[in-house]
Amino acid sequence: MRVRPTQDAMHNASALTPQETASTPAVDHALALHRAGQFDRAELAYRAILDAQPHDANTSYMLGVLYLQRSDVERAIECFDTSLALRPDDADCLNDRGIAALSRGDNEGAADFFRRAVECAPQDALAHCNLGKALRRLLKPEEALNHFQRALALDHDLFEAALGSADMHEVLSSPHDAVAAYEYAARYAPDDLRVLLGLGLTLNAVRRHAEAEACFERALQKEPENVHALFGIAFATDGQLKFEDALVRYQRALEALPDSPTLHNNVAFTLTCMSRYDEADHHLRRAIELTPDLSNAYKLLGMSELRRGNFRKGWEYYEYRKTTPSGLRDYPKCEMPEWRGEPIEGKRFLLTREQGAGDQLQFIRYASVLHDMGATVDVWTSEELAPLFARVRGVNDVLTALPHGAGYDYYCPMMSVPAWLNDDAIPNAVPYLSVDDTQVAAWRARLEQAAGSRKKIGLVWAGNPGHYLDVYRSAQLAALEPLASVGGLAWFALQKGAPETQLDGVAHRWPICSLGPLLDSFYTTAAVIQSLDLVITVDTSVAHLAGALGKPVWVMLPKQADWRWMMSGERNPWYPTTRLFRQEVLGDWSPVVEALRGAIERFSANEPRAGVA
Repeated sequence: MRVRPTQDAMHNASALTPQETASTPAVDHALALHRAGQFDRAELAYRAILDAQPHDANTSYMLGVLYLQRSDVERAIECFDTSLALRPDDADCLNDRGIAALSRGDNEGAADFFRRAVECAPQDALAHCNLGKALRRLLKPEEALNHFQRALALDHDLFEAALGSADMHEVLSSPHDAVAAYEYAARYAPDDLRVLLGLGLTLNAVRRHAEAEACFERALQKEPENVHALFGIAFATDGQLKFEDALVRYQRALEALPDSPTLHNNVAFTLTCMSRYDEADHHLRRAIELTPDLSNAYKLLGMSELRRGNFRKGWEYYEYRKTTPSGLRDYPKCEMPEWRGEPIEGKRFLLTREQGAGDQLQFIRYASVLHDMGATVDVWTSEELAPLFARVRGVNDVLTALPHGAGYDYYCPMMSVPAWLNDDAIPNAVPYLSVDDTQVAAWRARLEQAAGSRKKIGLVWAGNPGHYLDVYRSAQLAALEPLASVGGLAWFALQKGAPETQLDGVAHRWPICSLGPLLDSFYTTAAVIQSLDLVITVDTSVAHLAGALGKPVWVMLPKQADWRWMMSGERNPWYPTTRLFRQEVLGDWSPVVEALRGAIERFSANEPRAGVA
């Protein structure tokens, strides 16, 4: 029988199979010596047989196996080639000849030999597995995956095939499939370091960070200084938003790899989440020093500069967002030149969509700037934003599909426009969004019927649950309940999604009219906002929508606020009708709610400071 692949080998070698060899005392003796690991004596025994029978294909093959086991690859190849000249369809010899080719880096040759082995023995799981390995080296992941899976179908217990399948799913950016494949491999070798590291990596990729942490802990028990495990466990801890613990683990990883740009970048991200911006910038600059084209570090540094109000340098660095791994996916190249500040008088210009709705609501203002520079401006955006953007001054047409060329002179993503302007001043005249007066009047009448003479306040307490820091950006409605103590107000929930269910928990103490089911578009939401006296919201698209409409809007910000809200203060350069309420401690909304309650009391009493700081 043939030996299963060892856990730490890239390839597997065949053992000797006496039932496939003409049994003679000389052959039996040579095999016994070989199995006993007495390679020198076995070699002499094989040579004696070949001296008497130079065309004995089996003995040439067995001698080749011996040389392969001794890492004497060239002599192994000589023996395998001699055997194959006599028996060209010997699947075992073809398989081991492929292993020898792999050993000397001849990946193409190895793949050819393994293909021939598979053709000669299509039910041979090991041959399929080895072909998968060769194809993996040849950067043909789809083909490699196919053969690893074929090997597993033939032999469910073939650990190397399970591991190879997991690896290829990872390469093919199928992390959920990779997790399943690693978990399958773990059934056979739960403590294999490759399994622990691979499973931990893919669990991190699918945000199962606690399970990933456990995998890396086990890996570190086996190899306490394994840099992949040190990095992985830091990332897993970071992913659970345990920032202090993550920093400790990252520092340990940095001790092992002090010149890793990725580590410095990740440390900077963690420090940013902790509002330790100066320290974060130090690590970002170190990452860039080590890898001058590290897009993620430039992007983070750009956001840091923008947060500080250093707009010229900030916009320059923030351009790197388009070349990060996510940016390459989110920013498709257009079939026209990308604008870099060239004169646009008389030019056709396509302003293209951005990452999130809030980004686009904030930066659509630059359509008017480009129009005033002489361009005819069309906008590519999502269907949900198109009706609003069609009413922006200077917008000629709105498209919901990316045009192919279509005669445009330039295109530019919305958030890139300020990088190429000569003036860093933010165009903050509001409103720059509007809604049809008839629709606003209809909603105003509807809300006044519910509110009577009371002032009308719209409320949003939760944002996108998929945001990395949503647990800090969003609040629980119950935490805002002290606001209910202020009388003379009518509350309307603009909240959509799962958080709407939190209304039931406060219904008897804080009557809030839920409008979420009626808000079928941003345009409808805008009409409702126009009908309100004030909007109170966490950092979500409603904050940008209300600010762009020029309505009084109070924004509740976590300690680590997004760069566009700057580092401190109640005012904001983007939206003059916005007032900011900032956390003092990450995750603690109590002081924010208390400040809001006092501000609402003044607002209710018609004090002049209502919506603007």
